[in-house]
Amino acid sequence: MALTTIPRTLVGASLKLARTPFDLAHNALGSSDPRKEVAAEERQRAARLREEANEAAAEARRKAEQEKRKAEKRRQDREASAKKAEQARKAQATKAAAKVKRANAKAEKAAQLEKLEAKEESIAAKAEAAATEREAERLEAATAATKKARKNGNGTS
Repeated sequence: MALTTIPRTLVGASLKLARTPFDLAHNALGSSDPRKEVAAEERQRAARLREEANEAAAEARRKAEQEKRKAEKRRQDREASAKKAEQARKAQATKAAAKVKRANAKAEKAAQLEKLEAKEESIAAKAEAAATEREAERLEAATAATKKARKNGNGTS
């Protein structure tokens, strides 16, 4: 023990001894010990503080749970929005592909039509050429017959 604690201990013990007869008389008269009252008040205060701390912790847990639910809801909303946007992009791509396919089919049919028209023109030109050739042969045959008739008949007509 240090020298400074000795007088304090002596004073504390002396006060306790001096107070003991008064405390006994006080208890005998039916009064309670003020230290016990203070201790009971402290216990009540500690219990109240524990209860408040428990309530605050419960409130904090409730708020944290609520925030967690809100965050989950926001995440689900973002995922749904992204999924909807992806479906819209896919639908747009499908539309564009169908449009290109229709345009290609239309161009192919137009090319076939042009090819058929060219074939038709070619057939018509061949028919016309054949008709012209037959006409030329007929005229040539008629000319040859006329020349032969002139030569043979030289005026018998």
